[in-house]
This record gives sequence, structure tokens and C-alpha cells, in this order.
Amino acid sequence: MIAESTVGIDPHVTCAIGIASGGIKPARLMADYLKVPFHTVTARHNKSDAPFQQATGDVEVRLPDNLPRLLTGTVLLVDDIAGTGATFAAVTDALKDRLDRSAEVMTAALFRNRGCTQNPDRWAWTVDDWVTFPWENPHFGPTRPVPTLRRVRAR
Repeated sequence: MIAESTVGIDPHVTCAIGIASGGIKPARLMADYLKVPFHTVTARHNKSDAPFQQATGDVEVRLPDNLPRLLTGTVLLVDDIAGTGATFAAVTDALKDRLDRSAEVMTAALFRNRGCTQNPDRWAWTVDDWVTFPWENPHFGPTRPVPTLRRVRAR
């Protein structure tokens, strides 16, 4: 539904970039749906992937060598969750030298934390608790499913 919500925007989406590691699977699905190239970048602000770590806000970004030198149109930047918005801001800043003058970055997350101060452009659910994703190690504490997605939220 997030990818579908971008159909018809101007400029059109020309690629999807997944932020490793959580944004890779959703970005690949969105790229496939939109029939655009898929790329990844790495951004970290925690020393490990262990659950319940507080985000530091200090984000280290690494752009891979195979990322195109010039990005045009709308670049769809995807992550699994926007906790504070710092990761999207840091990756967008790291991409600025590769963006054509008319290029735009659109951020998309499956989840937006209720305390997020820099909202993504598109997101599916707003949460106020820790989220465990199917591609992560299982969580053995109490869980509750997310509600059925009815609409994509937009900033």
C-alpha cells in the first residue's frame, strides 16, 4: 500500500533504497511493485541489533560503491521504523551529492514511533512500543499483532 501510494507522483519514483538492515525487505518489495531499481545503504546508531536499545541519534551512514553516482526523479528511501527520524535525515544528507538538482527524496517506513519528531513522508502504522519484525530474531515476551492496515499515512 505504501508503494501504491506513490504511483502517479511527480517526479515519479525512479528507485527504492532500503536502509540496512530493516528497510531492505520492504524496499525490495516496493521496488518490485514499482518496477524500479533497488539499492541498499547502511545506517547505524546502535552498536548491536539487540532489542530495546535506545537510539542515540548519532547515525553512521555508509553508501555502497555500486550506488549510482547520480540519482534522478523521486528516490524512495525505505526503513522498517522511524523512531526519531534521525536515520532518514542522516541518509538523505549522505545522498545529497548524488541527487540531480531536480531529484527529490521521499521517505517511507512501515512504522512511525509516536515520539518521532521528523516524520517520514509515508508510513503504515504509528506505535508507541517496541516492534519485532518477521525478519528479526524471535521475541519470546508478550506480543500483540498490529491492526489491519486500512490506509497509508502521509506527512
